[in-house]
Amino acid sequence: MNEHQGAPLVVAEGLRKVYQPSGFTAVDGIDFALAPGEAFGFLGPNGAGKSSTMRMISCVSPLSGGSLRVLGLDAATHGPEIRARIGVVPQEDTLDEELTVRENLLIYGRYFGLPRSPAICAGSFSDPGQ
Repeated sequence: MNEHQGAPLVVAEGLRKVYQPSGFTAVDGIDFALAPGEAFGFLGPNGAGKSSTMRMISCVSPLSGGSLRVLGLDAATHGPEIRARIGVVPQEDTLDEELTVRENLLIYGRYFGLPRSPAICAGSFSDPGQ
């Protein structure tokens, strides 16, 4: 039996995101919990903090305040473990167009704790000039 069965999958308490140096507050102290089997979504106008919240849940953007637990782990200190266990499908292509395919694979591989060699091997078919 899964040790987290029945426990909330995501718990946010007083979650905040403030972008620096502008000081813009994108997420201002929200609280929510997501239980197993529950469908959950964020609705709101542009600039309401939906994407900022999802970036914090997926551990690609640090929180500015409050607490966030994902799969029982603290998002502030266990980002690599959380990213290795969840899947995110972005709305748009998020590859950096200024980087080569190989460089993008290396960066995304690091998000998931992959050593350099598997990421380079995965990119070798797309970047034969290197």
